[in-house]
Amino acid sequence: MLLVADPTAPPAGGAALDQVLIAAGAFAAIYVPLGIFLLRERDGKPTLLGRLADRVAALDGLPRWAGLPGYLALISLVACAFGVYWDVPIHMQNGRDEGPLANPSHFPIMFGIFGFLASGVISAGLAKAPLPRRTVRLTPRWQVPMGTLVLLGAGLIAAAGFPADDVWHRLFGQDVTEWGPTHVMMIGGAVTCVLALPLLYAEAAQVGRPPLRGRATRLVMTVVLGLCIIPVAFLMEFDLGVPQFPATTLFVISGFLTGWIFVAGRVFLGRGGALVTWGTYLGIRVLIFAITLPVPDIHRAHWLLFLGPALCIELLALVWRDRGPVFAGVAGLLAGTVGLATEWWWMGVFMPYPLPPDASQMPLMLAVGGVAGVGGGLLGWSFARHVERIGDFGPSAEPGSRVVVPGRWVGTAGTLVFIALMAVLAAPAGAGEVEVVKQCDGGECRTTYQPVDGTGVIMGHVSYDDACIGTQGCTAVVTVRADPRDVDDAIWFSALAYQGKKEPESQQLGDGVLSVAMEPTGRAGEYRSAEPLPLYGRWKVLVRLHLPLRTLVSIPVHMPADTAITGPAAGLVQVDDDTDVAFVHEPFMLQRERKPDVPVWLWTTMYGVVIASWLGLLAFYGWLFASAAGGRSHLVEVSSRLES
Repeated sequence: MLLVADPTAPPAGGAALDQVLIAAGAFAAIYVPLGIFLLRERDGKPTLLGRLADRVAALDGLPRWAGLPGYLALISLVACAFGVYWDVPIHMQNGRDEGPLANPSHFPIMFGIFGFLASGVISAGLAKAPLPRRTVRLTPRWQVPMGTLVLLGAGLIAAAGFPADDVWHRLFGQDVTEWGPTHVMMIGGAVTCVLALPLLYAEAAQVGRPPLRGRATRLVMTVVLGLCIIPVAFLMEFDLGVPQFPATTLFVISGFLTGWIFVAGRVFLGRGGALVTWGTYLGIRVLIFAITLPVPDIHRAHWLLFLGPALCIELLALVWRDRGPVFAGVAGLLAGTVGLATEWWWMGVFMPYPLPPDASQMPLMLAVGGVAGVGGGLLGWSFARHVERIGDFGPSAEPGSRVVVPGRWVGTAGTLVFIALMAVLAAPAGAGEVEVVKQCDGGECRTTYQPVDGTGVIMGHVSYDDACIGTQGCTAVVTVRADPRDVDDAIWFSALAYQGKKEPESQQLGDGVLSVAMEPTGRAGEYRSAEPLPLYGRWKVLVRLHLPLRTLVSIPVHMPADTAITGPAAGLVQVDDDTDVAFVHEPFMLQRERKPDVPVWLWTTMYGVVIASWLGLLAFYGWLFASAAGGRSHLVEVSSRLES
């Protein structure tokens, strides 16, 4: 029985004009008053924000351009985290929005992003003497700290992501993945905004009156360094059980971040520094979980533990007294291999399926994690030394050091390792070309995916224990039989049913999302779903196959018709019992709303613009830290032996 498409399907392109105007009005309502504040403050006239900043400065001892803007940035981060970890599960459970303002989770995201940019504007407006030693001159009479420019840069790219996202949807259709280019602009701006905090606070240490002294100050700064692990938000799809990118990227990002932040903590604080930054990470994770608890009936994101990498770094530091780049690289290597090996157990206990990867694939995962960890460790060493030098903290800021190392290039090399790994491993690959075919009969249409010439295409034979597919309330165990050579080396072989929350039985079926293993039956190449899957209504059901290194393909077992989609993918997808069917390049299915026939040059150009913007922004961040630490010619002085 075929199902008729829903004529009220949510739009798959850009937002309605009235919603665009409302969002623009909200932006103006915030930034017009901020513009007035900026003009008055620069003219030396009293402002409400200026008085508030002075009161905050009297309490925390930080300069007015660091304290209030820093706290606003942190509040904005919490707002964005609340919105994002509410928004993504809604899409997994319900599907597309009726419009950007029809989803309440978008409001904390929007105002959080506005807050990042506002914190940069406020910091710039409040930038008056005393200022740090090195500043950027915006006008002959207006200089701002380097940390202010991190806030402005991150805020601008995040705020630009909102209108860019609407333009992207109009050009290419919905790109329902966390790592879509404009989503990376918004999320990336948010998570790199936090880099401003250690820079601002280190600059503030040059001129401020911090209430703490000695090791207590370094301990607080180590916690601030730990906050910079917030880019772990890019693992959200893994945390929620619907990863759309290869498993190697999980280990690359995890190895790099733990190497970077935990090594920085150990180098900066000394004994216990890696554990302090790990405690900050854990606090972030618990906070994200807690702030989403008031939202009913959504999937809660789980998280990687990362205790193993922190312990590896601390144990290495007990026997390796040198704290130079070699120590940092080895520490990162241990964090990305031995440390992440402990995560395999944790994934099986706490993370949603399809984690952990198959045990036979772990040597590959740990190899890429180890390389990424080396890059992260080098960046972490450079990061800690720059913050020390900027804030006049500790040994690297003291005369008499024994070794001279070009610290800027150590951090750059580590970052380039990460960028190269992501460039090679992040893009999912298919397994052969298929053609999307839409056939209509009597006003009802079906979509099928057929091999073009059979070259490289993986085929599977699909059957059910109950051939009820398409009838209301149908659930059945799905069996897939394939050539063992195609499936037996899988990183994961799983079944996913999603966007079914609006169906009455969804509470008994994962509340709109169900991810289960495809278990071997004992016959060569044959696997069946560990639980019955819903094969009706709004449910979208895929059998997912992930092969090393980057192959991500799926059998679309059931997809409802969608009138908002243009092109042949709009028809009902329904694989009948006892049918041979091709595995399809998975982004075609998980991103079904993408428009067909968009010119390749337009895709290439738009992706190139976003990537170039990000690389430019990362280089800008690096220049700001290096300049604040002493300028382009500065060589970071490092003592070869520190107390362990």
